Amino acid sequence: MNMSLLALIGVAVLVISTIGFGASLTTNPGINRIGGSDNQVVAAARGNVTDLAWTEIVNTFGNVASNTITFTVGNEDLVAAHTFQVCAILESTNMTQQFQPAAGQPPVCTTTSSIAASGELTSQSLSFQDSVETSDIANISFSIEELS
Repeated sequence: MNMSLLALIGVAVLVISTIGFGASLTTNPGINRIGGSDNQVVAAARGNVTDLAWTEIVNTFGNVASNTITFTVGNEDLVAAHTFQVCAILESTNMTQQFQPAAGQPPVCTTTSSIAASGELTSQSLSFQDSVETSDIANISFSIEELS
C-alpha cells in the first residue's frame, strides 16, 4: 500500500511540475524566461550569401584544389543599409586536414562595406591559408552577422 501511494504521489508531482513548466511529459522541464529581465533576444541577420564560386588552382601534388571562395552578400532589409561580417569554415574528407582553418582556430572572415537596402555586394572573397583538393571538400559552413 505504501509503495503504490508513493508511486501515485510521484506521478502526480511529475505531472504537476511538468504542466507548471509549460511542457509535456516528453520534454525536459526548464524555466521559460521569455519576458524576463535576463531574456536575450538575438535577431537573425538580414543578409544572405549567394553565388558561391571556387577559385581553383593546381596544388604542389598536381591536383585541382581551392584556397579562395568568392560570393555575393545580399541585404534583405527593405529600408536600411547594413554592413555584414561573413565567416566560413571548409570541411574536408581528408582526415589529416579535416577543417580549414584547423579545428580550434577562428574561422576566416571578411567585413563588407555598407550594402544599400535590398542591395547586393558582389565579388566578396575569403582566402584560406592552405588549399583543399576540390574532390575532398565535404562541406562549407557560413555564418553572417549584421554589424550595422
